[in-house]
Amino acid sequence: MSNSTNTTLPPDFDPYTQPFELLLPDGTPFQSSMGDIDFFRLFGIRLAINWGTQIGASIILLAVLLLLTKREKRFSLIFIMNALCLLINAIRSILQCIYLVGPFYDFYALLSGSFDRVHRDDQANTIASNVMTLLLVICIMISLTLQVWIVCVTTPKLQRLVIMMVITAVALVAVGYRFAVVVISNARTLQNLGMDDYSWIVTDLNITQAVAIWVYCAVFTYKLGYALVQRRRLGMTQFGPMQIIFIMGCQTMVIPGIFSVLQFYEKVPELGSMALTIVCIFLPLSAIWAGVVADDVNLGASGADSHQRLLHGHFGRTPPASPTTSRNGKASTVGNDTIYSKNEPDSPFTPSPYMEKNSNDLHSHGIQVDREWSVEKGEGSHHY
Repeated sequence: MSNSTNTTLPPDFDPYTQPFELLLPDGTPFQSSMGDIDFFRLFGIRLAINWGTQIGASIILLAVLLLLTKREKRFSLIFIMNALCLLINAIRSILQCIYLVGPFYDFYALLSGSFDRVHRDDQANTIASNVMTLLLVICIMISLTLQVWIVCVTTPKLQRLVIMMVITAVALVAVGYRFAVVVISNARTLQNLGMDDYSWIVTDLNITQAVAIWVYCAVFTYKLGYALVQRRRLGMTQFGPMQIIFIMGCQTMVIPGIFSVLQFYEKVPELGSMALTIVCIFLPLSAIWAGVVADDVNLGASGADSHQRLLHGHFGRTPPASPTTSRNGKASTVGNDTIYSKNEPDSPFTPSPYMEKNSNDLHSHGIQVDREWSVEKGEGSHHY
């Protein structure tokens, strides 16, 4: 005969959030619930997915950056800083993933607040992760400073000096907050304590960091946008490196800011760590894209279909002739570069009167070959 007794349950009883009693290491009982365990379980999974994607994105883009950057450009300071950002970000994310499999994220430790089984190597992992984040912020600010300096190189000296002083001050404030949080967090880690008492400084850190990135991107996006407007007034409408960097600058200004705000949304606070990773990815990605386009004069041509030819030049091969295209033109080849005449609609630029004036001089030196050509119905023919 069974000794179990039926317990009358309340109508609103939920077995998935039912409470239970546990004991502290000294034997003191405390209450917890299945809902607490489920919260930590889901939060840990979301953190693992979030940091794992950051590891993969950083490593893949670092490999792409090393493969697509020319050898002579690998010694530039911007390339070094961009590569360092990706490398440090990958290491930071790996250390954060290690935290999830250590005693700091043990369910009993989280529920009871007892971290007796945390060892020095576990604390060292957390401290190293904090230091890597500080180094990452410093590298990002240096890279952004270099880019602003480059786009402001044509501005008056006094204006350039004021701009650099303002953005440097903003960057120093963001780095200072990050340094303070790292020091406090490391000290609390050695005591096996959390950052609950210092949540205000963490909030200030996130705000100053987002503002610093936004200010940097706003400055060089404005400078590039103003330059593009001036070029358009001069008839230079080709889609090239300046447009690419302008697009990526707008993305770097907006998207990390969105993720910085999301960390204040209690349902997805882990997305806040994506802000730095997105900046790390966008900075070298814009340089790679702009560098590839700058190396191919045909991809920087003007015209209504310039964007289509830009993509087609990277992801497809241009056939010898299009069956739906028929055009005539005249080209003069000097060395390995071809300058299209002004009756060619896809000319990268419009020849100036000076070029036409000196065409006879080029011909007299034996470096000009005049050629008339036509393409009809997919078959090409040349008439010399």
